[in-house]
Amino acid sequence: MEKKLSFFSKSENRGSFFARIASLYPASDKRYRLIKKAYDAAKDAFREKYRESGERYFEHLRCVALILIDMLYVYRHLDAHILICAALLHDIVEDIPSWTIERVREEFGEEVAELVDWLTKRNAKEYHERFIRAPRSFFLIKLADRLHNMLTIWSCPRAKILRKIEETEKYYLPFAEQHLILARELHEAVAQAKLYSKEKME
Repeated sequence: MEKKLSFFSKSENRGSFFARIASLYPASDKRYRLIKKAYDAAKDAFREKYRESGERYFEHLRCVALILIDMLYVYRHLDAHILICAALLHDIVEDIPSWTIERVREEFGEEVAELVDWLTKRNAKEYHERFIRAPRSFFLIKLADRLHNMLTIWSCPRAKILRKIEETEKYYLPFAEQHLILARELHEAVAQAKLYSKEKME
């Protein structure tokens, strides 16, 4: 059921990731160095964290950044390095107690910290209510995050899959369509998840 996209390849690693980054910025560029710092910080922070599939949690963070690069072409964005850093760090404040927004701000600057703050879920209801006020840069990362979650949902219990389907249709697809960000891909992922959940029940 899993959709085979380039960022799912087992050949994806640090080298292939930074080959992409090197096509955007030379290794001596401060933007390249900031992305490298975010990559290393995320990998270290999530070293002991795993997803329900048994996969290292860091793979999810890297895949979200790869969706931005490979599918959303954020390298055309003036602040591509900010988006890539925030994608790598998007769960760090929510999941890692030693990381606060203040620490992100100190180590990565105001722009990265602001985006990570938008991406940090503190209360589900309030979080989704904030979507109406969120900047487009938030949706570039959040919808990439949701797409990867929906495409790797197969190890979850059926009840969680159904909850994620409902949540995606209610909160994420309307904004994907409004902002023209991954709407088709999310519709396809939801359709796959619905089919899979039906097969799982039978």
